[in-house]
Amino acid sequence: MVAIACDSCGKKKPAGTRHTDESWILGYDVEIETPNALNHSIRFLDHWDDRRVMELGAVHFCSVKCRDAFVRRSRAA
Repeated sequence: MVAIACDSCGKKKPAGTRHTDESWILGYDVEIETPNALNHSIRFLDHWDDRRVMELGAVHFCSVKCRDAFVRRSRAA
């Protein structure tokens, strides 16, 4: 069993929470480095997908507030 935690505040997603739970947000934070550039991209899915939570670059948020805080911190970096 995989334990999911919010990447902003650290709150744990309750075990057995249905994928239809609209409060949790799944996205991807990906950096691609080439010899000439570094690209940083943050994308969010329109719904939670349990099958994709362990994919490379996946980020998890318990609320829109935590998602927005993560995006603000990413812009500052």
